[in-house]
Amino acid sequence: MLRKFVRQVKRPIQENKVAPIDKVQDYLFELTVTPHYQQKGVYNPYYTLDIDVEKDIRPTIGTGEIKFQNVLKGQGKLLKSYGKGKFIFQIVVGDIPTEYFITTPKKPYIIGHLGMKSRKSATASSDVNEFLSLYFIKHPNFTDAKTFMIEISKLGGDTGILASGGVVTYEDLNALLDIDESAERDILIGYNNSKAVVQDLNSRKLIWKVLHWVPQAKPGGIRRNNPSDIVIELDDGSYIGYSNKISSGKDATPKLNTGIWSAYKKLEDMTQLKNIEQMIDKSWNDAAGKIKPKTKNAFQSLRRFNISREGFSETTSQEKFSVLAKEFKKDGLNFFTDDMYYPFRNNLISSFSKYLKNPINMKYLMNTVGIYTYDDPNETPCPYKLLIGSEKGSKLKEVVSDDSHRQIFFSQNSRDFAGINIKYDNKSQSFKAGFVYAPLKLKVTFPMTLRTRAAGGWGGKNLYMTTSGFKIK
Repeated sequence: MLRKFVRQVKRPIQENKVAPIDKVQDYLFELTVTPHYQQKGVYNPYYTLDIDVEKDIRPTIGTGEIKFQNVLKGQGKLLKSYGKGKFIFQIVVGDIPTEYFITTPKKPYIIGHLGMKSRKSATASSDVNEFLSLYFIKHPNFTDAKTFMIEISKLGGDTGILASGGVVTYEDLNALLDIDESAERDILIGYNNSKAVVQDLNSRKLIWKVLHWVPQAKPGGIRRNNPSDIVIELDDGSYIGYSNKISSGKDATPKLNTGIWSAYKKLEDMTQLKNIEQMIDKSWNDAAGKIKPKTKNAFQSLRRFNISREGFSETTSQEKFSVLAKEFKKDGLNFFTDDMYYPFRNNLISSFSKYLKNPINMKYLMNTVGIYTYDDPNETPCPYKLLIGSEKGSKLKEVVSDDSHRQIFFSQNSRDFAGINIKYDNKSQSFKAGFVYAPLKLKVTFPMTLRTRAAGGWGGKNLYMTTSGFKIK
């Protein structure tokens, strides 16, 4: 049935390409490096670098406070390049740029944002329990979390686990633990997860060959949107996956985690996609229309800006949004919260929630969730289970194995979606939706959230769309 939703094209067999190690380390070392970085509305393009300033920089620059400003293009002469650096820093004395710049890679040179407290990683907790779910399969000896941290702090080199094709080292693992606010809990969850996975493999008489942590790309041509957080390559060359979840209340599946425009592009219905594109741009224009001429800087900057010319991305408008935000600030307005982002987001959520009241549109959303949840027959198969982690013991759950539930997401008849109801308070980033699947008289409910997730500030008009799951009764 899924073939109805997928364009039939022959794809070449994809080799399991190995990602360069610096790419993996860049992912593990979570720090946003951009000339337009802002934290709580405060702009800060300056970074703290782990270099020998007195030896490498001072002899050329001379006296004064030396700062390093991240820029897109260096001005003047390249003073020094640290490794294969893609990040450019103009050397500034006081507040005056010099005629020199340097280049560096992210790791290990870029430490943080100058003068700002380092943020704890938003994903560190998940990263640790996901990675250790695999690590303890290969290294099963475990006493307790504190002993584990002491022991691995003394180790170096390859852990034996691949992350999106690249090797993960003990240095990388220690760095992850350092930024995890709940490291001891997550170590224990990872250990319990590994035991649940091993038990599952043994019960199915499966033998693992390669362990893949997949925070980004997945191995062997597995589709990128497969929900697996860890993928196990078996001795026969096939793959199975596990989608990690820390136990917190009752779980429900399927799930959806992607940009709204990206999701609506998936099934290639141009009418549906066009509707979403127009909805996004109108939400912006309606929010912009609330900015009055008396706030002349913000008003004029919006008149010069055309949202329809911006790409549908979460980040590609970051530079232009930064320019707009500076104009807003001149008038005492906050572009990134109350005066532009919140109105835009709320307009979009309101319009989208009303859009789903039409059964045709609800059917399309359910079909989209279906293709994100279940395997595309044109891609490498990677069936997965939910791995629900807990400090007291982890357990596995099949992903909507009930065919009657699966049927909901592949329905081609809009009349199957009856009694649609939507609840939105017009101010938060989430709404609640529900309907009755008429053929089986099943009640389906789900929350839906639309928000920006870009580190360093809202940077694009394709808001991230996510739901924690669909409850079916």
